[in-house]
Amino acid sequence: MPLNFEIAHELMPYVADATVRFRYLNPGIDVTIGGTTVVVGGNELVNVKDLEQQFMFCLYRQKIYSETLPLRHALLAGVTGR
Repeated sequence: MPLNFEIAHELMPYVADATVRFRYLNPGIDVTIGGTTVVVGGNELVNVKDLEQQFMFCLYRQKIYSETLPLRHALLAGVTGR
C-alpha cells in the first residue's frame, strides 16, 4: 500500500538527490514525486511509515550536505593553500 506525504517547499531543491540516495538504500521501493507530494510504495513486507522516516532522513541529510559544501570547500582550500 503506497504512502503519500507532503514535503515542505523549502526542502524541494533537495528532493531529487535525496530520492536517488533513498532508492539506493531501499532497492525495490517505488518513489514518485508530484509537486510537493512524495508517494512511496513497496511490497507488503515493508512498513511504509518506516519508509517515510527513512526518506525524510535522506532529505535532511542532503540539505545539510548541500548547505555545508561551500564551507568544506573553503576549509580544504585554507588547509591546502589552493
